[in-house]
Amino acid sequence: MPRLSIDITADEHRKLKAIAALKGQTIKDFVMSRALAEDTAGADEEAAALEELRAFLEPRIEAARRGETYEITMEEIIRKAKARRAG
Repeated sequence: MPRLSIDITADEHRKLKAIAALKGQTIKDFVMSRALAEDTAGADEEAAALEELRAFLEPRIEAARRGETYEITMEEIIRKAKARRAG
């Protein structure tokens, strides 16, 4: 099977990972769906996903600044994000 490698920054990787997680996808699935998409709605979806991520993370960042921490797994974060999108 052919393989594709691209160099991206750590920040770009974090953004891709977060957007993919919010959509319940792997980074590979997210990138492939965007790269092979036939419409231009992806940019709007990405902006919406980034805004949703910002809204999701903002209270947690503020809590961390106050010294509050949470014990939560990535799987729990993804599950909660999916539940919020569905409901």
